[in-house]
Amino acid sequence: MDLTSIPLMAALKKRMQWLHSNQSVLSQNVAHADTPGYKAQELEKQDFSSLVDDLSGSEKGMRTAPSTKLRTTDARHMAPGGSMADSPDAKEMKGGEESPTGNTVVLEEEMLKVADNQMQYGMVVNLYKKNMGLLKIALGKGGGR
Repeated sequence: MDLTSIPLMAALKKRMQWLHSNQSVLSQNVAHADTPGYKAQELEKQDFSSLVDDLSGSEKGMRTAPSTKLRTTDARHMAPGGSMADSPDAKEMKGGEESPTGNTVVLEEEMLKVADNQMQYGMVVNLYKKNMGLLKIALGKGGGR
């Protein structure tokens, strides 16, 4: 059974991938906090509720059959569309403070974003665990006394 055929599980997977990419961008910003001329990067925000709606086809209450797509086996592989597989593009953060050296990374703000990203990732992992537990109970393989 492919767990990504379940809309909520597919949405959780996409959210975890986005949070992983966001952690990489935030880590890069922290690493370049003292680099002259470095411009802080950020990912476009992801709307989790619309992600679940898109995957479930809930706008008309109908689900469509999953489509067959080419997949990559490594994050460094090129996706069929020519971009990196499932990695959102980071763009320069607008409206930030700029230091005299031209650096726009504010270390305190980046560390707060890292902590928030970690909390969100933990929440998604817990949701994933709870759903796996429910699936095991439904299959009669879990929740025993």
